[in-house]
Amino acid sequence: CMITVAHNLGALLDKMDRIAKATQDNARVAAKAGADVLYQEVLDRVPVSSKPHRTKGKKQTYQPGNLRRAIYRAYMDKDSGGGKAKYRIAWNKTKAFYGLFVENEYGTSKRPATPFLRPAYDAKESEAVRAANKAFLDGLRKVIK
Repeated sequence: CMITVAHNLGALLDKMDRIAKATQDNARVAAKAGADVLYQEVLDRVPVSSKPHRTKGKKQTYQPGNLRRAIYRAYMDKDSGGGKAKYRIAWNKTKAFYGLFVENEYGTSKRPATPFLRPAYDAKESEAVRAANKAFLDGLRKVIK
């Protein structure tokens, strides 16, 4: 009686290499999926004034929705790589410098603070993690087949 065992170690190693590469490649896709959830929540929470407002001395007038339009989501190239990906969600301080006064805990002399970044994160963190995990696993499943 004889038993013969054959294996194709090369094929297994190739598949492992594809999985390792997919893990690296899917980091950005997964991070964006999570960032998309948070970004939308920030947009939903950022306050929009009902009328134009001006800076002190009336040098600059800002239209309603200016801060909302200044919100961005950006890939952080320098902080990403090696299977890690980061996105930043903030507002363009050149377009809406006053976002800090709206977001911080003190507000201004004319308006109380209306935080929107931290509350958006707190409200959607779990959903963002689920979205990131789903995107990551979906990408891996394509390679593992």
